[in-house]
Amino acid sequence: MIKRGFTLCLIPALLCVALTGCLGGKPLADSTETGSVKVSISLPEASMPRLATASSCAETLSGGAILAEAEVSLTNGTTVLSKTVTLEDGTAEVTFSNVVVGPWTVIVRLKDAEGNTAYEGSCMTAVVAGETAEADVVLQPARGTLELTVDLTGIPDHERIHKLRVYKDSNNLKSQTNVTREPGVDVLTVTLSDLQPKTYYMMIKLLDENGDTAYESLWKEIQILPGKVTKVSWDFSPGDVSIIIGINEPPPPPTGLIAAFSGEEVVLTWNESTDSDLLGYKVYRRQPPFEGFKVIAEVPHLSGTEEQTYIDAETKTGATYAYFVTAVDEAGNESPRSNEANIIVP
Repeated sequence: MIKRGFTLCLIPALLCVALTGCLGGKPLADSTETGSVKVSISLPEASMPRLATASSCAETLSGGAILAEAEVSLTNGTTVLSKTVTLEDGTAEVTFSNVVVGPWTVIVRLKDAEGNTAYEGSCMTAVVAGETAEADVVLQPARGTLELTVDLTGIPDHERIHKLRVYKDSNNLKSQTNVTREPGVDVLTVTLSDLQPKTYYMMIKLLDENGDTAYESLWKEIQILPGKVTKVSWDFSPGDVSIIIGINEPPPPPTGLIAAFSGEEVVLTWNESTDSDLLGYKVYRRQPPFEGFKVIAEVPHLSGTEEQTYIDAETKTGATYAYFVTAVDEAGNESPRSNEANIIVP
């Protein structure tokens, strides 16, 4: 299993060396109370090629160098030591000299060629005089942001629209954001930050002054990427959603999903995902055309079994169901969805 993360090794104290960087070269304490911190950075071997193949904006990448630099900081109260280093072949080293003894927070941010933080993580470590301290920082994909614009002019009698409501997740209808329309404003904007990188199914409602629904959209698939701002324009015309995407590192999606009826149950089978730290799968289901997809099961991955299986016994005679499956790794990253499988229960 490939561990996504960085091991930060702290080397023995370097005595009588003045602290450099943002503190202007002035020692903070007697040299016997300081040490040095050496940060060694090494990317997982599979990270960069997988990130390159996950991006649909390959023209923005240069020679496959998805992650351009690492920013490493040590903080203790208001004291901050910070250095930035360029990654070469996925590795780099940073050394902080004459660090005062005490508890320090180690923060690592990996940035892409555009300066966006793609991965980040932190931990606490103790610098002890004359001793070597060790700390591990496990990096996770950075949270993403959605910038949504809604052009109301495509709605008949749009002057009566009073409020916009965004449903952020079809699996959690309580995850709503409301925006009140100001008089004379025809384009509403919504910014949703701190979103876990994954594929969301979102829907909007337009409400009048009485709170009645004036318009309700279909559920839309929107991909949120680590450290990126995804811009979506919802203008109620053909091709109304424009999505700007960059890099991501989810597990590969399951393939070959098939739904079959056996006895009184729907049996789903699919080919396993090949991610090295795969934890399991999420099974999504909906009844078209009006329902959004919802998670109905989380299925553990059966290692060494190429064909994975789930039995759905909660179906109704005569109903039509649509399914898809995603893979989830140990860090909680969720893959794009598999192919969709449809079945009519006899």
